[in-house]
Amino acid sequence: MKIAVLGGGNMGGAIAAGAIAAAVVKDTDVSISHAREALTKRLENINAHPLITKDNTEAVKGADIIFVAVKPWLAEGVLREIAPLIDPTSQCIASVVAGVPFSTLASYFETPPAMYRVIPNTAVSLSQSATFISKKNTSALQDQMIESIFIPLGETFMVKEEQMTAVTALASCGIAYILKYIDAATAGGVELGVERSEAQKIVMQTVRGALALLDTNGTTPQQEIDKVTTPGGITLKGLEEMQRSGFAAAVINGLLASK
Repeated sequence: MKIAVLGGGNMGGAIAAGAIAAAVVKDTDVSISHAREALTKRLENINAHPLITKDNTEAVKGADIIFVAVKPWLAEGVLREIAPLIDPTSQCIASVVAGVPFSTLASYFETPPAMYRVIPNTAVSLSQSATFISKKNTSALQDQMIESIFIPLGETFMVKEEQMTAVTALASCGIAYILKYIDAATAGGVELGVERSEAQKIVMQTVRGALALLDTNGTTPQQEIDKVTTPGGITLKGLEEMQRSGFAAAVINGLLASK
């Protein structure tokens, strides 16, 4: 399998470097256009030597999967540039550009190739992404190839295109919302008299522990909450105050606003 990554920034770079580090593809079977310095250093750290170029048309030659990982306002120009060179019988396009539907992607090609929409989140750089993939006119082999790239980079979910907005709110925007909770809980720790750096460490480990309980026990959040709340206890008092302050409603409204 050969892949091309058009756009060697944070997301494109994480895909390229992650796939090479996980040995999903050989470094010599990867081409990257417009790689940033941070990516080239990361590639050096894993002793990888993919083709790095500033020419998108050179990068796509011979690639089985072509990732378009550029900013949304650059996507049209890149797609129009490479469209005449794409062989729809053997190459597929994987767009990592949020908000660009299959209908728009297809419009740039005389004969549309197999297409994917791929939405990782920023934790892909640490192989902890929640990655969502939608597909159109793809083969089973192509599906297997693209999944093999993202499985080592976290959790992968195949979804229908109409679900993309919702799952992006949950996972891509959701990273910021979870970090906001950690920030607020840290500030609360300071109010309680804990030094800020220590409070953040405590909150981070508490979040890890909560996730481990759900993963290990296969339970729901409410089931685990029930285990640590007793009538009149301090945990229940805290939860009731959060509810009165609109905690759950704020989270749900924030997600709805992200669509």
